[in-house]
Amino acid sequence: MTQRLMWILWPAFLVAGIAEGITFSLFDPQDMHVFGEPVDLGRTAIYSIGFFLFWAFAAASSALTCFLQRSPFEVNRCPLPELERPEGCPKRGQPGGCG
Repeated sequence: MTQRLMWILWPAFLVAGIAEGITFSLFDPQDMHVFGEPVDLGRTAIYSIGFFLFWAFAAASSALTCFLQRSPFEVNRCPLPELERPEGCPKRGQPGGCG
């Protein structure tokens, strides 16, 4: 689990740093407007909020990739031991999990 979390967060961190560098080299934080109103925050606050937003979007993208790359065995695996499976489970009498 920790390894997958790092697969998601580390590349997202790198992408967020690059995206922030590109974005704020093109746009001045003091000239930004949200819903037509000027942003009344300091440059550092805007840089920080921007970085965390970029990181969240990149992490969501990486998490979706990890979710979609799972094998059929991982998706269909039964977490319950053979004897604890409910009545009617098609794999109840089969050892080794439901997958």
